[in-house]
Amino acid sequence: MRVIVLSDYGYVSGGAAQVAIRSLNGLAEAGLDVVFVTSVGPVDPSIDRTLVKVVNFGFHDLLGNQSRIQAAVRGIWDSRCANLLRELLLNYDPEDTIVHLHSWVQSLSSSVVQAADSLGFRVVCTLHDYFSVCPNGGLYNFPQRKHCKLRPMSLDCITSNCDSRSYTQKLWRVGRHVVQGRFGGIPKDIKYFILVSDYSESILRPLLPAAAKFFCVRNPIDIERGEPSDVGYYDAFTFVGRLAPEKGADVFASAAQQARVRAVFVGGGADEARIAGINPSAVFQGWQNRAGVVRSIQSSRAVVFPSLWHETQGMVVVEAAALGVPSIVSDACAARDSIIDGETGLLFQAGYAADLAAKLTLLDSDRQLAARLGMKAYERYWSAPSTTELHVKQLISCYTQIMGYAE
Repeated sequence: MRVIVLSDYGYVSGGAAQVAIRSLNGLAEAGLDVVFVTSVGPVDPSIDRTLVKVVNFGFHDLLGNQSRIQAAVRGIWDSRCANLLRELLLNYDPEDTIVHLHSWVQSLSSSVVQAADSLGFRVVCTLHDYFSVCPNGGLYNFPQRKHCKLRPMSLDCITSNCDSRSYTQKLWRVGRHVVQGRFGGIPKDIKYFILVSDYSESILRPLLPAAAKFFCVRNPIDIERGEPSDVGYYDAFTFVGRLAPEKGADVFASAAQQARVRAVFVGGGADEARIAGINPSAVFQGWQNRAGVVRSIQSSRAVVFPSLWHETQGMVVVEAAALGVPSIVSDACAARDSIIDGETGLLFQAGYAADLAAKLTLLDSDRQLAARLGMKAYERYWSAPSTTELHVKQLISCYTQIMGYAE
């Protein structure tokens, strides 16, 4: 069996690229002929090039293109990517090859799906976000800072100024979504989808083709089992991720200020200055490598995941559990699937700093409760760990089933 893995980025730029890259070596070691196709380099050095064939087109992502006009056009449809992928696929047989799509909106464009489909290849798409059904990718109204309840691409949707930048940008996204649907075949021509959480499945399945087949494969967590962290020893509450309004980092900053607890932010983004203004005593560690992120989580009383938008999983909450650290999670995002409220972590009402402050105060004042939650999270995770080995095994099971379906 052969698999062509498609990702906008050849390095870990976010969750989608991280999952795509993490699976490559394992798939190849299991005996599959693996080709990794990416549009934006550099290519992650963890990929074993003796096992995995890597094809890097060497293009820009949308923000990296100095020509705004060129970026706007190629962001909707990049015929260069389609032609290069088509040329590559001519060397493979659709009867024993699967094309696995992880991301496309930052550089590849939906043109690559049309290229694969036109040559008769089976395409499976992992739903790391909501771009398959929603123009802005989040089913979220950015100006109003709340979940969008409108039917995607309805007249109400098109006329709604829900974009994070401007209504002009929203109209460009609508145009891209129209082209993606009519010419790129997303989602109507994709027959196979991989979901990563029950939460995202409940949202996405009603909006995707009824005839499609769905598989559930949890994202892999690259953490080796060790002793659980002694969370009662630490006093920091830690946020890990992009500092953007939809991530709720400002809600955490305000809550930490109210609760008078130590707030640590691992990551960066446009909201950093505003967050610092809300909570002058907050500590900003910036973006960290893998080891740095693990150290920050291990040195925490709890991880705080205050996201305001849906997410599809919230991997940092699972990673924290693997390290024996409890999480305080917004009740309106997919990460809530990863904890049991009051047993392995705590839920708070999304967007409400006062409720989050109460949870912070509770764990700050009760070391034993924090330790108990952390230990329960640790035990629950390691009773069925989301290892890379399990992830690869589940992927191969999906591929095998897909290859067995008559087209």
